[in-house]
Amino acid sequence: MSLTVEEIRAAIASLVATGENPTQVKVRAVLGRGSYATINKVLREWRQEKNSEPSEVGLANQYSKSMDANELLSLYAAGERNFSEIDLSEVFLVDAVLPAIDLSSADLRGANLTKINLRAANLKGANLSNANLQGADLSGADLTGALLQNADLTGADLRGAKLRQSQLQGAKLIGSNLKGAYLDEANLQMADLSGANLSGADLSLAKMEQSILIASNLSSSNLSSTNIQKANLSKANLSRANLFNTQLQEANLDDSDLSGAVLRASQFTSCSLRRAKLINLEATGGVNLNYTNLQGADLSGTKLSGANFQSSNLAEANLSNADMSKAIFKQANMSRAKLSMTNLQGANLTQATIMDADLTGADLSGANCDRTNFLGSNLQDVNFTGVTNKASALLPDNL
Repeated sequence: MSLTVEEIRAAIASLVATGENPTQVKVRAVLGRGSYATINKVLREWRQEKNSEPSEVGLANQYSKSMDANELLSLYAAGERNFSEIDLSEVFLVDAVLPAIDLSSADLRGANLTKINLRAANLKGANLSNANLQGADLSGADLTGALLQNADLTGADLRGAKLRQSQLQGAKLIGSNLKGAYLDEANLQMADLSGANLSGADLSLAKMEQSILIASNLSSSNLSSTNIQKANLSKANLSRANLFNTQLQEANLDDSDLSGAVLRASQFTSCSLRRAKLINLEATGGVNLNYTNLQGADLSGTKLSGANFQSSNLAEANLSNADMSKAIFKQANMSRAKLSMTNLQGANLTQATIMDADLTGADLSGANCDRTNFLGSNLQDVNFTGVTNKASALLPDNL
């Protein structure tokens, strides 16, 4: 049978009469049953009433907290594990050891949980916004749907943690360990993950616009259909990452490593990929790299047939032995690029600038070279069979 408001109020009154602080746990102990959520609702109403009575203001302030740290630790030590829906806002639990505790739907807003041990804890739907979780152990914890806006998780251990559909906008995850974590459909907009370990993490369908991922490890992670527009991924490790249908428009990927990544249908429009490693990629068609800065990038051995590089900067880039057949390089800058043995069959090189480049042994058969500028380039053993608009191209005098 469910508790009535009258029963809860009677329990509160009995505790107050003996000078006790009527917390959720104490009220429940008096009653012997009932959910914390139901008890807390009546407790909040009682406090509001006391605050409206001038003579009782001191009393209400005395009982302002629903539960203190010592009470929770004592109950945990006695074997209690279920603290679902409890109010622990602004609680101080630094260095507390509470593995496998159930804090699902608990209110932990603004709590100081520095270096707390919450390994394998149930924090589903918990409110941890603005909480301090620096150095916390949350490995294997379930934070599905948790609210972590502006929380500080610097250096936290979140290996294998479930953060599906969690709200992490503006959170600090600097240097945190998220290896193998589940972040699918999580909101990480403007979160700081600099130096974080996200290798093998599932970030599919996550929102990561303007997030900071400088020098983070995203190797073998799943970023399919993730929105990472305008994010800072400079020096990030994205090797073997799944970037299928990923939105990376205007992102900073300078000096990043995308070796062996899956790029099919991914969008890199207006990205900066200076000096990035994109070697041994395989993405037939659909990759959009137009208006992208790839100056000095390494694309050697990459298979990007049909990719769109229109108006991109590929100056000094290494595309040797790459398969760029049917790719679009219209108005692209490929000055001083390494294109030896590159497959450019059927490529669109309209108005491309390929000056002072090395095209030794490149295959341009069937390519469109309308007004393409090859001046100063090494065109030794280049295959020009079936090239269209060759007459309009600017070629070295010795060709």
